[in-house]
Amino acid sequence: MQALDFALFGWLNADASAPLWLIEFARFASEVLPALLAVTIIASAMFDKRWRYALFTALVSVIATWVIVNVFRSALPFPRPAFFGLGIQWEPQGMRPGFPSLHAAGTFAAAFSLWCLPQRAPMLAALAVAAVVAWSRLYLGLHFPSDIAAAVLLAALVSIMVERGVSRPLSLALARMPARRRLARARRTSLNAD
Repeated sequence: MQALDFALFGWLNADASAPLWLIEFARFASEVLPALLAVTIIASAMFDKRWRYALFTALVSVIATWVIVNVFRSALPFPRPAFFGLGIQWEPQGMRPGFPSLHAAGTFAAAFSLWCLPQRAPMLAALAVAAVVAWSRLYLGLHFPSDIAAAVLLAALVSIMVERGVSRPLSLALARMPARRRLARARRTSLNAD
């Protein structure tokens, strides 16, 4: 398995002859696209109740994914390609563990959280953005393909579990709450915030 990982990494990592514009695009994808996806989900949630549900699911999924990745990296610190002297690392990452990829896991968790929307187009667009982020992490020499594959699987599992185990039960509980009690709680919350 490691030989396949090394071979795929060698094929996907940008070498010294890579065009500068493509390296810069990969940096942009790695650093900016996750934030743009988050801003898009937040902005959409301002106008549609279903997007607010998706935003809550995405937020909890990304936080849970972040925790799981960091716990896993602490328990089993699998090295990045630079540890083995493979390829070119186009962004400084040092010798920190890289399995699974936190960038890919977080972006895919947010993207998979959109599956609860009635239309599939937003989720498919978000998955395309997440795929570009994942590609950028490989192209820049920061992760092995197995780091990305594990991140995608983790993100899918976490987002489904959060939607089914947290978002849906909470939404149902709020829907059952009488309107008067909801208004009273909202007023108390706003008064306490002041």
